Amino acid sequence: MNALPQHGFGSEVAFDNLLPANPFLYRVYTPRSPLPQDGSSEPYFVGSKFSDGKSADGFQSSAAFSAGASGASTYADVAQHMDWTTRAASPFISTSFSFAWALWEAIRRYHTGIKHNVEIAVIDARAVADRSTTAVELLMKASSKERHKDHWKWYRFALESQDVLVWGHIPGTAILASIPLLQILNRLPSYFLCHNINDAKDSPLFRLGWDFAQKKPNYRQFCQVISERFLQMPVEKRLRDTTAGSVRLAIALLRPYFHKHISDDFTAATLHVYNLSYVIAQWPGQWWSREHLEIRDLIRHIVHLVGEEMREAKRVQALADATRMEKVVGGLQQFAQSYDTRSRPRKHTPALPLSPAPSPSPTLPPSPTTQDHKLRLTAVDIIVDDMTDTEESTIAESDAMEKVEEDVEKIVAEEMKYPALANIAPFPPPASSGRTFEKVARTTSCLITGFLVGSFIALCVLAPDRRQLAHHIT
Repeated sequence: MNALPQHGFGSEVAFDNLLPANPFLYRVYTPRSPLPQDGSSEPYFVGSKFSDGKSADGFQSSAAFSAGASGASTYADVAQHMDWTTRAASPFISTSFSFAWALWEAIRRYHTGIKHNVEIAVIDARAVADRSTTAVELLMKASSKERHKDHWKWYRFALESQDVLVWGHIPGTAILASIPLLQILNRLPSYFLCHNINDAKDSPLFRLGWDFAQKKPNYRQFCQVISERFLQMPVEKRLRDTTAGSVRLAIALLRPYFHKHISDDFTAATLHVYNLSYVIAQWPGQWWSREHLEIRDLIRHIVHLVGEEMREAKRVQALADATRMEKVVGGLQQFAQSYDTRSRPRKHTPALPLSPAPSPSPTLPPSPTTQDHKLRLTAVDIIVDDMTDTEESTIAESDAMEKVEEDVEKIVAEEMKYPALANIAPFPPPASSGRTFEKVARTTSCLITGFLVGSFIALCVLAPDRRQLAHHIT
């Protein structure tokens, strides 16, 4: 599997061999420009050496690529990048295999820095695999005579952070999502958080379960504290955090990508969320997740369930929008026909319609009821029958499934609040009274009337034969 531990590497340090089990890279940064939303292939992250505005074609030229390929990179190249005094001439971009290190580093920068608009970019590692390498792999190429005086300091940093160097640039198409830190904090599993809080504090970091304010922050110590917190939790809470909790954090990290592609590419969207969820689930206690094989199946079913709910909500919203637009267009067509008839009253032939009559509005399919939603959650219950742990832990985990189902419903409810689906209810609302319908109808009528009157006034003002038009009206 070559799954990475919490910090450092195992026996394998080559990027290509680690890629199958670690499909994501993470970069902590302060954005200078918004991430392109159109999937542009232009460079978004650029090596300092190429920060003079070189285009994507320049990066992809054969000469430049052969010089920057990981196999051709030398110890001098990585030393130039690791040394702060020469980094401005480095062709590399620093990323990491570890989501936890990215989270820890983002919090450190938020706490110690002046600027608080820190973001974590999630990058598709396969999209940049042809020009990526681990920093440790390059540092190991040095002979004892070639080593810089800071060699071992660089080595420890590259090892702890699971540093990956990308040559040249990272295009916008390779960036799955970029999320502000503060949007991630309230989606962390419970083992990252402190629950014994007696007083509110000004900092949004006050709920974190480790000492992020220490003078010399230590990532290894952070990993140790979080692992101890996780292993001290009851079995049922571990199960919840490694299934629903992992899915919740994965969706938070991939939210823009997930909402954008859940309708047009359901398989790819859910696969990305599943892969990231499983990486997160293994991090706090890798041996524990390996012993509980049901975690993988539970994560898969939870991701599929949330994805189906989101796709259905988008479909219903699209049909509702189409229906409203057809009504508006139909009203405008009737108004145009009426105006055309009044403007030519002396003609005996009927005025030709400007366009065909609007097609009947599509009938919206019924949204899934609450009962259907509950029945679909039984997919999670089926997996419980396949648990292979001891009798005692099996009973505890089975008792926790109700809590997992509640967590799944919370994830769906939270994602419905995302701007792309802000007007969508996850389940159909109860039947409204006559008064509510009257208010809605009256409000809609006023809006349409105001729009039509405004359009008519605009026509009167802009028409070249205003006097004739006014004469016909009067």
